[in-house]
Amino acid sequence: MPCIRPVQSSSQRNFLAISATVFSIGVICFNFDPVPAGEDVQVARVVPSITAIDGSSDVPLPPGTEITPSDSLNPLPSTAAPSSGSGELSNNDAIKFSLLLLKDGGRFIESIEDYQVMFDKRERISGDIGEIETMELKVRHAPEFAIYMKWKNGDAGRQLLYNDEYADKQMMVKLGGFKGRILPALKLDPMGSEAKAGARYPVTEAGLAGMIRQMIMHRERDLSHGHGIQCIRLANEVFDERECYCFKYEYSAAELNPLYRKSIVLMDTRYHVPLKVTNYTWSNNAEGMTAEQLDEMTLIEDYAFRNLDMSIDLASEVFSRDNPAYRM
Repeated sequence: MPCIRPVQSSSQRNFLAISATVFSIGVICFNFDPVPAGEDVQVARVVPSITAIDGSSDVPLPPGTEITPSDSLNPLPSTAAPSSGSGELSNNDAIKFSLLLLKDGGRFIESIEDYQVMFDKRERISGDIGEIETMELKVRHAPEFAIYMKWKNGDAGRQLLYNDEYADKQMMVKLGGFKGRILPALKLDPMGSEAKAGARYPVTEAGLAGMIRQMIMHRERDLSHGHGIQCIRLANEVFDERECYCFKYEYSAAELNPLYRKSIVLMDTRYHVPLKVTNYTWSNNAEGMTAEQLDEMTLIEDYAFRNLDMSIDLASEVFSRDNPAYRM
């Protein structure tokens, strides 16, 4: 007698598959704050094709200042670094100097085909400051931008993959731990609400080049205002065993920068790339607070790049959705 299969078997399988996908989306939203990032403060999105880092800097070197050239294709015409003490630059010259460094660092990092780095991120989203997230980043600039991220804490093992070579321009997200073993990876729009719920910037702006583009935009706006911004070059600091230039920017009014009240930036003196960036936003109720209390209450972004390795040659499989190690 022929075997008769139950009529509902196909529909049951479809129902289970749909249920798993819906549950995956629910878990993603539960792990991330479901409110879109940046809802409380407008965060600028920089499109690389529009705000590209130009090939040569048009910002003059501040008078009496010398800097160490990076290993960029167009190194700066100087051989000595400034002393480790506070610089004697005027406010405007300090802004120009930091912008000069950023543009040189941007040219340099984009001349590197790929690199890997440990990235620490702490952000305030919808008014709440999160815990420090640490993730391993593997970044490729050519032939197309691609990035692979793996979380080392929190939802340890979570993976994110984005590759501009894929026509759908979607990012793949695979949760960590037990959830990652039972739930499928999801395709998400980098600009969609699910993707933005856990980060202030899209994955297309992740990595050093994206951060430099954002910072260049702010420094150029600072120069265009011409007032209300105090930029001080502080004494050099050592971060992650690298000597860094240190700059502090403070705004006198939110009209000059609705997002940031104060920023502190550490830039590698050799490669001129930002290794640590700490930003503070505005408060409507700062009366009676000390400077330290105000900073603690208004911390909005804290980023750090550690163990930067530009000598590695990353294989194309690192940025492939078909990599069996990712189980995507």
